[in-house]
This record gives sequence, C-alpha cells and structure tokens, in this order.
Amino acid sequence: MKGMDRCRKYGILPTIACLLLTFAPPHATADDHVDLPYDWVIKVETHQLKRQFEYKGSTLSPVEKLEVSWHPTKDEDKVTKYEYMYYHEGRPFGMEKLRKMDMEQGEGVAIEIKHKDGDGTEAEKKDAANATFRLALDAYLNKNPLAAVKVPITSFDAVSNQLINLGFHDAQDEGGGDFNQGAKSDMSLYLYSVPDGKKQTLTR
Repeated sequence: MKGMDRCRKYGILPTIACLLLTFAPPHATADDHVDLPYDWVIKVETHQLKRQFEYKGSTLSPVEKLEVSWHPTKDEDKVTKYEYMYYHEGRPFGMEKLRKMDMEQGEGVAIEIKHKDGDGTEAEKKDAANATFRLALDAYLNKNPLAAVKVPITSFDAVSNQLINLGFHDAQDEGGGDFNQGAKSDMSLYLYSVPDGKKQTLTR
C-alpha cells in the first residue's frame, strides 16, 4: 500500500501513527448517524382534553394534559414514562408522578416539545414553557446537564415569550455573546426550533 511505503521511509514511530490512520474508521457523511451532545431526550407532548371541567361556573376549562417521557437518543422506541401534568392557560394545577427521574447522573439531556394536534393552542404553548422550566430544574437536581430545548418552529416565539414571563432573559440582550458560549447564570436554556431556523439562549 502507498500509505505503508511512506511509513517505512520514516521509521518505527511514524509507522505506528500511519497504521493507526490506515485502520481508523471513516468520517461520518451527511447520511450517517452523527452523535449528539446528549444521551437522553425528555419528550413533552401536549394536547387539550375535551369536555373536562365544563360546567357552569367552572374556572378550569379548557384543560391541557402534558405527557412527559424520556428515551435514549439512539433508541426512540425505548420509552420510559415519567409524569403527566395538567394545566389551564399556562397555570399548573395537577400532576401524576409515575416514577422518579433516575437517568444516569452526569449524562446530557435535551427537552423536546411536541403537540399532538397540529400546531397546538396558545394555552398549550404556555404550558410547554412552564413544563420546560420545571423539567430543567428536575434535570439539574439529578445532575443531568441540559444541552438543548427543541421547540416546534410555530411555537418558538410563544414558548420563548412565556419563559421570559417566568423570569428568563435573552442572553443577547445582556451581552451573552456567541450562542454556543452562553452567559454566566444559574440556569441557561438553549432553544432550537424544529425544523431549523431559530435559536435563542435564555438565562436566569
């Protein structure tokens, strides 16, 4: 092989280096799986419950249910159910905790927001923002660094605005610098739209 001929010319140590290069795996192409900077995806799926608390004088209708689960980044079918949250117009009023957050500590996570019915209602977007804040706290308490919050592009602005209402700030407004560098804060949320097109760092 031409590579081996070159190695012989320059001695033993370069030969070892050449051998390592010869048998190194090929670089990933655009069609190959690319490792992501997190190990787990926490999925938040929102939908509006029909005819719940619909009675005269009720102040809780409509009701939105958020189903929270997680799965390994490389195996979307291996789902673990975490909890159900119940909301009304961005305000939580109930929860069914199914298990504790027991992912391996130190492993990175991403939160992914999805709506069962199309683009989701404005209430669902507010709910998703509140749930994101709560789940980010859960992840930090379990020592799981939060690498990304993935938001449907049609919900991006509403979720961002609601997080700002909950006390977050746009890092760019506070001189946060480059998106990937973040800003000094107790908590940072790195929002990415799905599909691509928008991104934002929020700090608190």
